[in-house]
Amino acid sequence: MIDINSKLSGRYIINQLIGSGGMANVYLARDLILDRDVAVKVLRFDFQDNQDAIRRFQREAMAASQLLHHNVVEVYDVDEEDGQQYIVMEYVKGNDLKTFIREKSPVSLELAVNIMSQILSAIDVAHRHNIIHRDIKPQNILITENNEVKITDFGIAVVLSDTSLTQTNTLLGSVHYLSPEQARGGSATVKSDIYALGVVLYELITGEVPYDGESAVSVALKHFQEEFPRVKEHLDYVPQSLENVVIRATAKSLEHRYSSVQEMLNDLSTSLSVNRMNEKRFDPETDIEDTLIMTPIKPISTASQTLSSVEVKEDLLEEEEIPQYDELPPISRPKRLRKLLIQVSVVLLVILLAVGAYALYNQTIRYVTVPNVENLSQAEAIALLEEENISVGNVINNWHDTVVQGNVIETDPEMGERIERDSSVNLVVSSGEEQVQIGDYVGQSYEPIRQMLIEAGFIVERQDLFINDASQTGTIMAQSLEPGTRVVPGETPITMTVGSYSESSTMQDFYNLSLDMVQSFADGYGLLLDVGYEYSEFIPDGQVISQSPESGTSLYPGDTISVVVSMGPEEEEINSALTPVYIEYLPMYEDNDEDQENPLPNTIQVFIGDEYNNITEVAEEFEITESQLIELTLYISSNGTGQYRILRDGEVYEESNNVIPQ
Repeated sequence: MIDINSKLSGRYIINQLIGSGGMANVYLARDLILDRDVAVKVLRFDFQDNQDAIRRFQREAMAASQLLHHNVVEVYDVDEEDGQQYIVMEYVKGNDLKTFIREKSPVSLELAVNIMSQILSAIDVAHRHNIIHRDIKPQNILITENNEVKITDFGIAVVLSDTSLTQTNTLLGSVHYLSPEQARGGSATVKSDIYALGVVLYELITGEVPYDGESAVSVALKHFQEEFPRVKEHLDYVPQSLENVVIRATAKSLEHRYSSVQEMLNDLSTSLSVNRMNEKRFDPETDIEDTLIMTPIKPISTASQTLSSVEVKEDLLEEEEIPQYDELPPISRPKRLRKLLIQVSVVLLVILLAVGAYALYNQTIRYVTVPNVENLSQAEAIALLEEENISVGNVINNWHDTVVQGNVIETDPEMGERIERDSSVNLVVSSGEEQVQIGDYVGQSYEPIRQMLIEAGFIVERQDLFINDASQTGTIMAQSLEPGTRVVPGETPITMTVGSYSESSTMQDFYNLSLDMVQSFADGYGLLLDVGYEYSEFIPDGQVISQSPESGTSLYPGDTISVVVSMGPEEEEINSALTPVYIEYLPMYEDNDEDQENPLPNTIQVFIGDEYNNITEVAEEFEITESQLIELTLYISSNGTGQYRILRDGEVYEESNNVIPQ
């Protein structure tokens, strides 16, 4: 464990332990270079030699460092010192969401939607970077006093001993949010994260987890054996539209679950709209698999009978009389036969040399090997082939998910095959990921078009627009991508502007919610929006400070609603103040210096209180042997004051508590 007040890598002063987990400890530290508080996550000492733990720790840092989002804890630095792996992260002052729910439950539905929207926004960014969180739970979600969400522990795969369902002290906090497919032993996917998000939303609304039990195993079994409990059984005032978001996110069957976090966010953002309050309950087909009881296979009993021994009789071979012959003298071969054998040997040798020469010719001159040109650009591939005396025949373009456009996918004949010198090969070149041509959807019903695009891999976003004709409700009025445009579905979201009609509406409470939610409400009910901006110390940038009219007021198409939106805290200007101080030297002598021949120096200590210094800490210390003038520079915010105190040999020489900038 790192010692408190120690300095890490010469930069981070460790102040206190603020958290401890299964593999790492988290400390509050001060960055001496950037003068700010940071959180330092250090791999525990007992894992320092565990290569799996180190790789997991590094994966966490790598995954989180790829994500730049205001709802994700930012990673500043990754390093190691004396074999200790550590990650320096943004310090978030607040509690985890688990503590927030325990202390604040039940929270207002508007606040629950706001908090969940921030969580979904962060997870959506992670999924777009191909990062699956795998461990979404309130304990990994931080929330500030201003209700701003920060998600941590991105990209951590559950490994080592923590994966065992019998480790109740390490996994019980996670198993409450475990998807049915993971509980069966399957791998984590995007939809596994969505299931966990649905459980978090359920807990945020009701204040309870859906399943509980005495062990991690019993809780895990409930995720795929029992029906997910209803929100409205706990809180009957929750609108069906909001409960439907929970039901769909936690559907046990993958086909009934949201296909993406963005789709869940779109549904959640309108879940408190007046025109959705009385919608029908989303009711996926029952998909709890029946438990199969397998009949055990009985072992085969040992046979009671044994093989009887077989008596083998050896047949005696009668000895036969072998006839004896006299030995003949060696026969000398004729000279003609010897000459013929020599001639045949020479011919055979010539044939073997010819075959060897022909084989050598094929290997080194006649035939060449097709080189590996995969993932090279077309020009690079052609140049490499020409170096091997191979020309390019046909160039065929194909879609490919991983090979970038213009690079070679494969050759025909394939890499490594032997072909004749100066012959040609065909190149298959990537046209990039497969593109789909956008159709003209204006005037068509939104829901079937949305379903079709989602099945094709698109991210579909909805934007409501008030219309005067009630018959056009649910009709697509505009689309963000022009008809005929070719795009890659998974990389290009498409926004549909959908007609919305209502004779009247009720003003909602938008306090501390985003301006986008206000704009969506205004567009959906044909209202005009007037927006003002102010600085705020407490409300995050982009969130609503105040509104007019008040929540609950009846509104009609054409009415104007006004909101004041936060610009965040106002940055104060820092000014310098130069203060001269004359310090008089006071001679002091040792007790045994009766003639006062050797005066001692005065020790001067300077304490400064400004934007960068604490009045309780020594800013400067030096000695003087004669009176002198010094100049103090204080850095003070506008409308602020600074202070200083000067001690001479431990006694206050001069001080001021009202230094103002020049």
